[in-house]
Amino acid sequence: MGYAGITFLLFVAYIPLIWIIFRIRQRNKALGYLAASVFLVLLLGVWIVGFLNRTIMVGALEHLIIVGSVTTLLVVIFELTINKINLIARFQRRRRAFISVIILILLVIVGGNALLGIRKTMLSAKYFENTVSYDSTNLPFVVLDEENEIDNNIRLVTKEFAISKAEQNKAVFGSNAVLTQANVIYVNDSIYWCMIYAPRKSAQIWKSGQFNLAWGLVLVEVNSPNAEPVIINFPQGDFNYAEGLWYNHNINLKNYRRNQNAKYWRSYPAWTGTDWVYVVTRSTRNVFGAWLSDGIDVLDIKTGELITHYTADELDTTPDYLLQVYSEDLIELEWIIKWGNRRDTTAEGNIRLLPGFPHYSSDRLGFYGEGVEDIRYVEYQNTTLAFFATHPKDSSETLAGIGVIRKNGTTFYNLRERGYISAITASTLAEGQLTAPNEGSYIVQMPVPYALNTSIGFRLAWFVPIYWRSGSVQRLSHVCVIDALDSGYISIAEAEGLTGSQVVKEARLQFKSFFASEIPQQDYSYAEIDILGTYVDDGNSIFVFQLNNSQIIRCSQNYLNETHWNQVVLAGIGNIIQYTYTEDDESILWATEFYVIG
Repeated sequence: MGYAGITFLLFVAYIPLIWIIFRIRQRNKALGYLAASVFLVLLLGVWIVGFLNRTIMVGALEHLIIVGSVTTLLVVIFELTINKINLIARFQRRRRAFISVIILILLVIVGGNALLGIRKTMLSAKYFENTVSYDSTNLPFVVLDEENEIDNNIRLVTKEFAISKAEQNKAVFGSNAVLTQANVIYVNDSIYWCMIYAPRKSAQIWKSGQFNLAWGLVLVEVNSPNAEPVIINFPQGDFNYAEGLWYNHNINLKNYRRNQNAKYWRSYPAWTGTDWVYVVTRSTRNVFGAWLSDGIDVLDIKTGELITHYTADELDTTPDYLLQVYSEDLIELEWIIKWGNRRDTTAEGNIRLLPGFPHYSSDRLGFYGEGVEDIRYVEYQNTTLAFFATHPKDSSETLAGIGVIRKNGTTFYNLRERGYISAITASTLAEGQLTAPNEGSYIVQMPVPYALNTSIGFRLAWFVPIYWRSGSVQRLSHVCVIDALDSGYISIAEAEGLTGSQVVKEARLQFKSFFASEIPQQDYSYAEIDILGTYVDDGNSIFVFQLNNSQIIRCSQNYLNETHWNQVVLAGIGNIIQYTYTEDDESILWATEFYVIG
């Protein structure tokens, strides 16, 4: 049907008002013409707002249902009003009944719209819940190779810092260059902030050859705040479609004009390894239904034409350069917040309209979003993923859990009962380690959690970058590491004269030194389970694990206490384990301690 079909549905909702105009004209022609003019202006406004908001087909149908009901009711009220005298004369006793009916109908429409909104919230919460798998045993982000996984890959650079750095280097594009978009992308096995620059709109109008195109990109690596940014210039006419450009050269608008069945929220450039393309995420829903992914489109930056479309079922097969396969608006606003507000594990499906009624459910989750608990893309174990942190709805100081979002689903690490501090608490504690600077101020954002291997076992810790800002100038000032269980363990390292990796390493080693005086446990081995088997010997269950370090470990209650045995029972293929072992007379290795850590 295209946008013409959407416009038709939007306009149809107002057709009942034509009857009111006709009736007004019968009584007063001049007033009737005025009403008709107002009606045409209303339709023009509806068309403009609908187009600017990029109303999808489902939205037009919902508009028709709600607004159509209201305008029909207005016609009824209008007829009752202009015939009031006749009604009083003929239906004196029934006048109140008519008014009551009108009020009842109005309440039904308003209440029905509210209930339909609640229905959309509930369905979105249930949809996300069905994509979540829960883990109440393991810690997230367990790290064995700390230098590579943390020091060299931790995400330090904030969006504000990346933009500040790009603004300092935009002169290469000319004096009229302005920022149109900033997003994280994945290039050559690293995550970068990518800023797009285009000519100022006034320059586009008055200078030939500068109309509606992008000039280039500035890339800032998320782990290297002190590194020089990568600047990419595009020959004129090679980068004609991007978010932030005008009209049909706006990549999201062009996609909308191609297909009105989806919302196009998040879009970003991507490097395939040979070419630059533009990626647009798609979201859709049924009438008064849940928001869900509609896949992604890969587009040509020169022509704006579609190169490849991946459906929602194909997202887990997409290439690595497609870092973001879901819109952050979809994940945060339509899924996480609505899911967190409706969680109640005592309800069927873990979602309830009134969680824990008449008392709030302790399962409800709070989510601050921007800067503290927002979606963040990171590298972990040679792959990219997104994570988010949550706190209990009734307690922002403690950590409820951490969600890890991959292309094929979400794992939520339920940590509420462990007594960890939340991301917002970690940020507050980190800032409290420093005195206010003589000039400027400190910015504390983006705490990142890692499980560090210490002499007393794995400890969940928050890594918190602290930036100094004065005006538009920013720089990395310190990195703070805070133990999530015992916030008395805090290390902080100054960044001056160090690279991002160096300051993170200094803070990490300082943190681990706190546990050096503790009584050390045995030296542990670490491995991933490749094959799992069981058998029974003299009535005892024996678990056999073939590991990726070529060892075969057997587990029996004769060697393990109840705590370790419970970990054995929970272990599965792909889990990372921490263990100690002994060798019997037949050269069989038996586990003496056993932990599932990832």
